[in-house]
Amino acid sequence: MNEKDITILFVDHHEEIKDQLEDYLVNEPYQKLITNCAKDGLQILLQQPIQVVVSDLIIKDLDGMVLLQLIKKQYPQIVRLAFCSNEDQVEMAKRINNGDIFRYIPKPLKENDVKKTLLEAVDHYLLNRDKSQLIMALSRKNESLKHLAMHDDLTGLYNIRYLYKDLEKRVGTKGTEFSVIFMDMDNFKETVDTYGHLNGSQALKEVAGTIRQVIEPPAYGVAYGGDEFVIVLPGLDKEQARGKSQKIRETMSKTRYLEGQGNKVELKASYGISTFPEDGKNLPDLLARADNLLFDVKSKGKNGIGT
Repeated sequence: MNEKDITILFVDHHEEIKDQLEDYLVNEPYQKLITNCAKDGLQILLQQPIQVVVSDLIIKDLDGMVLLQLIKKQYPQIVRLAFCSNEDQVEMAKRINNGDIFRYIPKPLKENDVKKTLLEAVDHYLLNRDKSQLIMALSRKNESLKHLAMHDDLTGLYNIRYLYKDLEKRVGTKGTEFSVIFMDMDNFKETVDTYGHLNGSQALKEVAGTIRQVIEPPAYGVAYGGDEFVIVLPGLDKEQARGKSQKIRETMSKTRYLEGQGNKVELKASYGISTFPEDGKNLPDLLARADNLLFDVKSKGKNGIGT
């Protein structure tokens, strides 16, 4: 938005003021609307975007400052100005300090004063608009950075940083029971050797999708590194966690991965389950238990669940 996109609304019932404004501002780039009463001014605000409002202190159907205060409440982004006579300028200076108005334009009107003050109001609006957009952009950027700090780039699952932060909190508060599933892909190196690293990465993304398909919040999946995953199951005991592991196994067995790349790849995994607090009252013991059970499954033929 630039000055040509700015619309200034004037509220004043004096015909000479209207004539002066039309004469002074005929070559200004912004749009100008003039009405003689508060009711019509408020109706215009409902119908189209207005960036600056200038009101006389005395208008037909409402006190001018009441109108400007109403606009401030309903449309805080609008820059508000007042026409005022010499005797009201001290009061208007106080209104500026209080934030009720941005500037006042003295009466009788002088062309240079009108143009200069309106230009300042337009610049003020554009500056505030740009500042608001920058704040919004920074806010979105911060949210994006927060997401990236806690999520794995490839799979979109949580990362190890989030896992340890969350589990340390759960263990530290001595809260409710939860289970952890360590999941390691079986013979995944063969998949990579056969289909290439890019397809290997794609396969891991699709396995992450299988995990999401099976679990429900507050449960969550973690890309633990390489071809390993961790699933955290708040409130689930060991038997329930075993059921979730079995459900993931069954879903994987029915799924053919890399179909989008023209392949139909079967993938399997091994699982190790530990439950807090029965398998460990601190985080290292809890994770070591699941890891050891996973290793035991791997050593005995893979594609199994260790509990």
